[in-house]
Amino acid sequence: MTINLQRLQALVPIKLSLALLVFVSAYPPVWSEESGNTSLNFRPSSAYDTRFFVESNLEFTLLHELSHAVIELNQIPVLGGHERAADQIAIMLMIMTSNGFDEVLFDKMLSISGEWMIEWRDEINQHSLAFWDVHPLAIQRFYDVTCLVYGAAPDKLEKIRKETWLPIERAWECDTEYAKNRQALLWLANNYSYVSFDEDWRLIQNEFPSKPPKQVVVEYIKPTSPEHEIIYQWLNQSERLNYLIKRTNELLKLPSPVTIYFESQCNGPDAWWNPAIKGIIICYSLIDFFEENSRKLEPLVSQLSDESEHAYLFLLPEKYSGLMTHDKQAVMRSFYKLLDTKIEKQN
Repeated sequence: MTINLQRLQALVPIKLSLALLVFVSAYPPVWSEESGNTSLNFRPSSAYDTRFFVESNLEFTLLHELSHAVIELNQIPVLGGHERAADQIAIMLMIMTSNGFDEVLFDKMLSISGEWMIEWRDEINQHSLAFWDVHPLAIQRFYDVTCLVYGAAPDKLEKIRKETWLPIERAWECDTEYAKNRQALLWLANNYSYVSFDEDWRLIQNEFPSKPPKQVVVEYIKPTSPEHEIIYQWLNQSERLNYLIKRTNELLKLPSPVTIYFESQCNGPDAWWNPAIKGIIICYSLIDFFEENSRKLEPLVSQLSDESEHAYLFLLPEKYSGLMTHDKQAVMRSFYKLLDTKIEKQN
């Protein structure tokens, strides 16, 4: 690949580019103008709020499972794996149906990417990495979320801290990756929704029935365990969840109705699309899981900031070094030394 120095200089000031877990924490939310670009400075206070964190990850989960429904019910061919496609559709929907690239959107993305980073650390500590799973590894999902958000607005993300974990090799193409996903979402919108996007990528209404059919409905199954009763009550009263379902019915065309079941009879924290019943099952224990992880986010952000100079050790922990040969370890050390040297020269 031929290196474009002008583009490299634009990326290098954020060192290893963007990881949403490490936002500028020393400044309140403001807009600033530098070098002709509008950038965002804000602290992720909302992402540290338990309710906001849980609702953001629940929104992503619902959109992910609804993406499975859209793909399967419309028999849309997919290359590259259904799980990754569903992830990308969900994130792109959250970005492109938002009110712009403000602190609310980025706090949502921080909550979601933070969840994947937390899950990755837990998987490492518990020795439970499932390389065979149809889902990408949690750390890969973290990178995918981070890359799409960075690619959506690199000019507004100049003030994100330098201590980050998206390698420049990935960040280099994130704007292209975002643009390709945006084109794919436009195709989906034109064929399977009531909306489209104008030339400036603003959401516009196409055909819109006077009374949109309730193609997506929710059924809250009474929990059998007392600890899930609070979640059951909260979900029934959640304005954000009700709005999401209402908005989904205004956006999506589905060949048949889909029911979302909130259920307590699960083997663990999980959610899945069940084509046999044309339904999405969300376990109450998953809400519990998100709530527990919300308390880990702020300490994790602080810890990863401190570890930033040795980020590759986080991605490849010492306990897994045995998976590599000595030659491969030497190559890795050499690569990071070379990369740091190049970055220092550009600075």
